[in-house]
Amino acid sequence: MFRNLLAAAMPLVLAGCAAASGPADVMSISSPVDPTAGIRNIHHHTVLDGYTHRDAVDPKPWRQQNDSQAPGAGAGS
Repeated sequence: MFRNLLAAAMPLVLAGCAAASGPADVMSISSPVDPTAGIRNIHHHTVLDGYTHRDAVDPKPWRQQNDSQAPGAGAGS
């Protein structure tokens, strides 16, 4: 019984010791409540920015596709 109690209490004791060191500073630049902090300029980008329309094409023979993508352009096959 004592072993079970010790096994359950040990993580709580260790967590209490670790919490005494204090939290890490996660705000690296400035505080969000700082009135002197600048506001970033936000640019609007459309959803379709960079879209290229492509039409469906008929498939090519698989051997020609493999040879065109092989190193050396399929010279060894």
